[in-house]
Amino acid sequence: MVLKQNLNTKVIYDAIYNLLEIANTNLPKCVYDKLSEFDFNGKGNVLKNAHLAQNLKRPLCQDTGQVVIFLEIGQDVIFSGKYIEDEINSAVSDCYKDKFYRKSTVQDAVFNRANKGDNTPAIIHTKIIKGDEINILLGIKGGGSENVTKLKMLNPTADFGEILNFAYECVMSAGENACPPMCIGIGAGGCAETAALLAKKALFTGETLDIEIENVFETKILTAPTHIASLPVCVNLSCHSLRHASCKIQNGKIIYEPETPEYQDVEVNSSAREINASDIEAFKTLQAEDEILLSGVIFTARDAAHKRMAEIIEKNEILPFDLENKILFYAGPCPAAPGEIIGPVGPTTSKRMDKFAPMLYEKGVLATIGKGNRTISGLNKLYFKAQGGIACVLKECVKKCEPVCFEDLGAEAIYRLEIEKMPLKTVII
Repeated sequence: MVLKQNLNTKVIYDAIYNLLEIANTNLPKCVYDKLSEFDFNGKGNVLKNAHLAQNLKRPLCQDTGQVVIFLEIGQDVIFSGKYIEDEINSAVSDCYKDKFYRKSTVQDAVFNRANKGDNTPAIIHTKIIKGDEINILLGIKGGGSENVTKLKMLNPTADFGEILNFAYECVMSAGENACPPMCIGIGAGGCAETAALLAKKALFTGETLDIEIENVFETKILTAPTHIASLPVCVNLSCHSLRHASCKIQNGKIIYEPETPEYQDVEVNSSAREINASDIEAFKTLQAEDEILLSGVIFTARDAAHKRMAEIIEKNEILPFDLENKILFYAGPCPAAPGEIIGPVGPTTSKRMDKFAPMLYEKGVLATIGKGNRTISGLNKLYFKAQGGIACVLKECVKKCEPVCFEDLGAEAIYRLEIEKMPLKTVII
């Protein structure tokens, strides 16, 4: 007689809730160790960010992403209680509200991009396995790295070198938008959707390849059988904040991975030039590649806020605040927890704002702050690169935060920030 595990689905809720906090605030030891050994620009801030997130119990990145769950259920498990997916999404909703994580999910990709306000639904991949155990692998995937995912149907006679060349092309194309150094997940086989699923899972559990690619700290792969005429390959990149956690459920008990060790603080020194946002003359002396520590007043504004400002300008209406000599920070922070000035905050991908940039610079914007390279040039305007993936470090630079307008946009509202010594690099666009 086969013994079956009788399980109330409330245990699933508890597991997901706890995994969400672990994944968002604790950089896995395997990732921390890899980054500690890897040589890259901004390494000190990345390691310091891991310490701060763990110590403050706040998210490693302001983009607390979409929740991706790989759920393996033993066929001998007998469930009682609520529907499993309802329990999972309740855990996501409750955790993201309780812990003051950023909610980034919109109602519908095409027809209604209003923010749902609870970061649901989770993306759930369910597999039935033998036995009476349940395995849960949970990942947090931010938009910056997810948006550079690429799928390619290679010729079935393609060799492994062609797969690696495709991965290399993806990394070069992503650049700073995916917050390097990156982890590469390669999925190959099945159909197109199989390859994409394998690539995502490979980031967390794939076989590590012994290869070196610039700005990549690890490359992993998962493969599957496929049609004789096909070789689908997907490359999914993760930023250096490769956030994931897992557990198994046996006999009604949740067994988590070994606890993450305590990370030590890292001292980060800078000889960069200090500039105040009110010193217009100082900005005129800046050259490309100059590193600065910016203090003073800046304003957050990202995709939805830019679209709304553009609509107001096109209607010849008055904007809610004057753009003359203002600095716009392409950022959407986490909500502030009790006692905080602001939640973890960092730059989003700047090129998404490029179609609005000429209009706003023309309206008097002095400079913009964001992540990665721009697709625009010839404006002779200031753009400052901020390091991505160090939201807790940048959070410490903010000394005051107050809403300005568009509060209905949630994380995409415009906020007035008073900052102190935010590390940036100068670009002329």
